[in-house]
Amino acid sequence: MIASPATRRYRLLALSLPELWAFLAVALPVVGALIAPMSTVDLAYQVRAGQLMIEQGAVLRTDPFTFTAGAQPWLDQQWAAQVVLGGLYEIGGWALLAIVRALLVGGIFWLVYRLCRDAGVGQRPAAGLALAAFTIGAASLALRPQLFGMALFALTAWLVTSRQHHPRRLWLVPLVVAGWANLHGSFFLGPALLGLAWLEDRRGRRPGADRTLLVALIAATAAALNPWGFGVWQYAVGLSADPTIRRLITEWQVTSPFSFAGAAFYLSVAGALGAVIVAWRRRPALISWPALLWLAVLAAIGAYAERGVAWWAIGAPPVLAAILVGGAQAGRDARQPVPPVARPERRSIVNGLIALAIAAAGVLAWPSWRAVVPADGPLPLLADAPTGITQAVRARATPADRVFVPQRLGSWFEFALPGVPVFVDSRIELFPTEVWDDYLAVSAGEPGWQTILDRWGVTVVVVAPADQPGLAGRIRADPGWHSVYEGEDGLVFERRRDLSALRRRAGSVGAEPGRLRVGA
Repeated sequence: MIASPATRRYRLLALSLPELWAFLAVALPVVGALIAPMSTVDLAYQVRAGQLMIEQGAVLRTDPFTFTAGAQPWLDQQWAAQVVLGGLYEIGGWALLAIVRALLVGGIFWLVYRLCRDAGVGQRPAAGLALAAFTIGAASLALRPQLFGMALFALTAWLVTSRQHHPRRLWLVPLVVAGWANLHGSFFLGPALLGLAWLEDRRGRRPGADRTLLVALIAATAAALNPWGFGVWQYAVGLSADPTIRRLITEWQVTSPFSFAGAAFYLSVAGALGAVIVAWRRRPALISWPALLWLAVLAAIGAYAERGVAWWAIGAPPVLAAILVGGAQAGRDARQPVPPVARPERRSIVNGLIALAIAAAGVLAWPSWRAVVPADGPLPLLADAPTGITQAVRARATPADRVFVPQRLGSWFEFALPGVPVFVDSRIELFPTEVWDDYLAVSAGEPGWQTILDRWGVTVVVVAPADQPGLAGRIRADPGWHSVYEGEDGLVFERRRDLSALRRRAGSVGAEPGRLRVGA
């Protein structure tokens, strides 16, 4: 019997509930990534650095952006990610970068879903674990080199966990790690995952254990295939332990249970611990101690810094899926039930319409027809691109000027005003503690803030009143500076050129610098 056109359309739209869950596991993260604006705090300078390397045909080895660390050595471990970002921007602007972010996010959670399915769970629990991973790791999905690292971490996990059925795939891991070491400092997770896989093979007395160890050693060596050789290992370790970074940057501080990301992380750790205890009670032999060690390592990384929650979000679900499968199997063995009769899942057009509505939301949020900055529309591509203060500084500053900007805007000004040097930016590790002392003292309007600006030869100051209320009030009242722009996105002040104003200020202000020490 030939189906009518209406019947064929119905079959096309109708989905079973497990199929809908599988769709949601990838579609919701993708649509979320399309809707959420991109932050310029790290991204903007990464794009500009990539543009410079493409123009010069060489890796950047000194700082080209600031006057406090200008021309100083810069171990730019993320150089390849910057070249990719800069190249993509040249091809398609911010819209293409937003699309690439959505594709990376979709790929990450498709791999998480696939890893859970390979562990033996059904479509619905696998999708549930993938969506839980998305919820926990959502704060880490900004477009920056870490997102490339997250995608490669998920890919490595898939290659490693499939080694028994597809042993040749394991040899791809050193190639992945070699690329990873040029993209983001999380590359060490690749060899670490292989090391735990080797312990698992030894525990199970699997014939491929020696191969797994060999691949792990090759992968660790392959990480040296970068412009700085084994120096990237020192960079990766030193960055996470840098006291200035951990003091100044929230996401590098110990994960707080009072933030959304921290609460989701600690709740998931508690849930994972509960699942392990239940499975252990049912059949202890099913619990693999290397798997528990892996969970413990990922949990420790997540607790150490909020930025580390991303690795727990990706790496924990497949392990928990395997534990859930083992625990459920042990429970069935204890009860010795009659094997259930498999029944076909009922397909419903409602499920298809839900999937269609989510796809439509992604189309409506498509970056190609959205405004770039908030002033141009209600759903901007960029969350923090301050157009007013940017135009004001662009109208006055030249490469001969020196601009003091809030740290979170330094990256944006390096992109928007090429060649105009700024005080500091997102590369916290690049600047000596003394520079951060000066930055914090000026931002707080501490006694001697004028002297610091004089010493550094600053000619233009950008103030974010919400972040720098002390500076905003004091620089308004200082005769050595005059306002050239005041708007919702900030304030811009220019140094007065007449000597009489400078003399009046020098006579009314003490000369002591009065620094605010980092860590005080």
